[in-house]
Amino acid sequence: MIKGVSYFGVRSPKHVLADMQDIKAAGFNAVLHTWSEEDQQYYYGTMKDIVDQSAELGLTVYVNPWGVGRVFGGEAYSELTARNHDLCQVALDGKPKVAACPNHPEFRAYMHKWIESVCATKVSTIFWDEPHFYFEKGGLSNWSCRCEKCQAKFRKQFGYNMPAELTEDVLKFREDSLIDFLKEMTVDVHARGKRNCVCMLPPWFPAGLDDWGRVASLESVDEVASDPYWEKGATEEWVREKYAETARKLTEVATKYGKAVQMWIKAYQIEAGRENDLAIAVSESRKAGIDNIFAWSYRGTETLSWLKSDNPDEVARVFRKSLND
Repeated sequence: MIKGVSYFGVRSPKHVLADMQDIKAAGFNAVLHTWSEEDQQYYYGTMKDIVDQSAELGLTVYVNPWGVGRVFGGEAYSELTARNHDLCQVALDGKPKVAACPNHPEFRAYMHKWIESVCATKVSTIFWDEPHFYFEKGGLSNWSCRCEKCQAKFRKQFGYNMPAELTEDVLKFREDSLIDFLKEMTVDVHARGKRNCVCMLPPWFPAGLDDWGRVASLESVDEVASDPYWEKGATEEWVREKYAETARKLTEVATKYGKAVQMWIKAYQIEAGRENDLAIAVSESRKAGIDNIFAWSYRGTETLSWLKSDNPDEVARVFRKSLND
């Protein structure tokens, strides 16, 4: 069984090494390191040391493009669109958003450089973390993307101008665009001898990737994952139901296309007294046959105050125990 946690926020290799030793001693055999735009620009050598040292300890290492271009999930800031406004996704209201467009050639070129950098380390798997078009909480009333690149590509694909409504053609275009982007990136990763795992936002988020089978069917994708995290105040029944539902959906598409499966467990903003929610999520995942389970993140996310759990030690204990029960 693969047992892992995500890890971020520390860029001192000697301190990271101590934490990696702690992670291994706690019974984990895998770790996900985040690699942001800041890491790519300023910490390349440091990140290479961190990834390589983790692998040399015997941990299977995943790396994600943390918040890169705001096309991927994560709390890391992105400045790509600030440096080049032409990269911005444009929403229905005509305003640019703080997210790069996955159809823009310059963003794709940046991602290929990111891949080249990360794949030069001892990473095992590139973790494509929640790829999505920009959306705001509340749905798609102000959907993206209507930039010049997207409108031209839509016109070429469908033979008419992109409408202002979310028609079936527009929905198909959004999904086609993300699939095309993922295919291009994952093929590059495979060519460099590394694996790909794509983590899809759960169905209740309007990411633009509704058909998980299209992701799983890509030859260059080795593993599919999801992260049906619960909001504060969610009931235990909600946690149980959504993890069971997501686990079934993942295993069905993975079985159909012969791919591995991974599930992510929420280990941040856990309220005191609700630590057992992690055990419920792990149990439902394992019932579905998933044997690759990660938590976001290390020690109840104690170093990121905005996401810190009330009792990080108890969150960490419950997660470890649930993996071994």
